[in-house]
Amino acid sequence: MGDSEIDQIFKIFGLHGTPSPKDWPGVTELPDFKPSFPRFKATPFDSHFKNFDKLGLDLLSQMICLDPAKRIPVKVAMNHPYFDDVAKTL
Repeated sequence: MGDSEIDQIFKIFGLHGTPSPKDWPGVTELPDFKPSFPRFKATPFDSHFKNFDKLGLDLLSQMICLDPAKRIPVKVAMNHPYFDDVAKTL
């Protein structure tokens, strides 16, 4: 991985925390995962996304979940309560 990729992954880990097999089964078997990665602690999303309400934070957290198997599918995301106001205006 190039320097910008390492910087990006460390920023992601800075938000989510460095993943473990408990959080993301199989992560340690990924070709670019290094056991030597720094161990970051997760930080609350609301400290990074201060302008989001509770519904926005909930949707965002499901959309950017580290484990791809746990990410919210697009069709499910479009029905998230965050968008309820949009549906009323259509």
